[in-house]
Amino acid sequence: MKKLFTPFRVGLLVIVSAGVLFVLLNFVRKGGLSERQSIRVYGMFKDASGIGRRSRVQIAGIAVGEVDDIELVGNRAKVWLRIRRSVDLREDASLAKRSESLLGDYMLDLYPGSPPNRQLQDGDEIKIIIDKQGLDAALDSLSRISADVEQVTYALRKALGGEKGAQSIDAIVHNLESVTAGLDRTVQENQDKLSRILSDAQAISGDVRGITGRQRENVEKILVNVELVTQDARDVSASLKKILGTGEPGGEVRDTLSQLKDAVAKLDRTIDNIEKVTSKLRDGKGAVGALLTDERLGQKVGEAVEDVADFASRLTQTKTEIGLRTEYGFEQGSAKNTLAVRIIPKPDKYYLLELVDDARDVVEEVVVQSNPPGAGQPASQVQHITRDQMKFTAQFAKRYYFTTLRFGITENTGGIGADLHLFDDHLTLRFDAFNFSVTTLQYPRLRATLRLDLYEHLSLTAGMDDILNNPARDVFSNRLIAGRDVFIGAGVFFTDDDLKAVLTFIPLPKL
Repeated sequence: MKKLFTPFRVGLLVIVSAGVLFVLLNFVRKGGLSERQSIRVYGMFKDASGIGRRSRVQIAGIAVGEVDDIELVGNRAKVWLRIRRSVDLREDASLAKRSESLLGDYMLDLYPGSPPNRQLQDGDEIKIIIDKQGLDAALDSLSRISADVEQVTYALRKALGGEKGAQSIDAIVHNLESVTAGLDRTVQENQDKLSRILSDAQAISGDVRGITGRQRENVEKILVNVELVTQDARDVSASLKKILGTGEPGGEVRDTLSQLKDAVAKLDRTIDNIEKVTSKLRDGKGAVGALLTDERLGQKVGEAVEDVADFASRLTQTKTEIGLRTEYGFEQGSAKNTLAVRIIPKPDKYYLLELVDDARDVVEEVVVQSNPPGAGQPASQVQHITRDQMKFTAQFAKRYYFTTLRFGITENTGGIGADLHLFDDHLTLRFDAFNFSVTTLQYPRLRATLRLDLYEHLSLTAGMDDILNNPARDVFSNRLIAGRDVFIGAGVFFTDDDLKAVLTFIPLPKL
């Protein structure tokens, strides 16, 4: 009953955690402009494919609005936009549809127009629309590519067409079949031989390792004693031959002596063989002789076997922990999602890999130079570009008693961290410091997190992010890009053994 209850409990935790994550992801949203913050204008597009509600509208890469609604008017799409009131929209404003990614999503580039023209109000139309930017160039490229493909296929048809070409293809296919069959046989044969050789080598090296260590002197004494015994046996054999060669026995005695002669002859041959083997061993001839006489070779074989055994032991003891965590920032007003993988070769150290979807965008500083500069404009300008992108963490961690020290890459920048473990590791106080070289921040980003583990697979987190810096928001999107923020969250984590227990209850399709 206990074996069935544990996987059921794990599966129940997975379902509950997935439900919590679904609620957080669907009810915690980003963006949105109110009527007080924006004006509503529209543009008539011949092709609005790839544009949907909340698609971005930007100027020079900075978001200034979003798509509010799309209507079909005749054979054209009427796209309603909400643009921030701080943007000075004029009658000569224009919209251009531009691809945002390779997945078919599009955004709108807005040119607000020049001041001499009339300022647009709520419900006005942006009349200059560019909704097929780059299409002709793409068609030309496609035409050139098709022409190149046609030339290649013509060359192939000319080279491989006809009876001669068919014979060449048959010969090539036949040769490939012969080669693959030969390779398959070779691999199978060598695989069996290699397995036997490795098994024999491991057994021999284990025996030799005990012999070629501290027992070298005993081995030499044994070889000397064997030589003395063979010499004494040879003397005894010679005496027996002399005795058997004299006298005139008869009857049963003659048969017995004849059998004894044969036995002595066999003993003599055996002693010769033993003497040859021992001499070869003493001279270091052959694989066994080299292992017995060359101490360094025996030592290397022993060390190699120990290294293989240690590697296999470390490989079987390595554990993997996979975790999924969601944290909601109150100042940011959105969620941060983290997928974490911990590779644990030993209980006192591990390797941490994280993929982070942070609501805080990455701010890049770009210097733009104008040559020659425009009237009343400086020669160089500093622009801060905000980008929304995934962040990556890779750290090495080492534990000392109740403290774990970490260092490596933290969310795309160099960082360090420390964990304080309390109450038998059920409560962890975690500190992270990173973003030391970011020029847009006055101080490095410091984060403190308190984590409580429940029921072996569920964790609750709470803490404060970017403690040292004051809150700073983007001018156009009003999103928090820096500064302190209080957050709470929850997550689930499983080891590789737990995942095996869960997978046994997942139905698989029948083939």
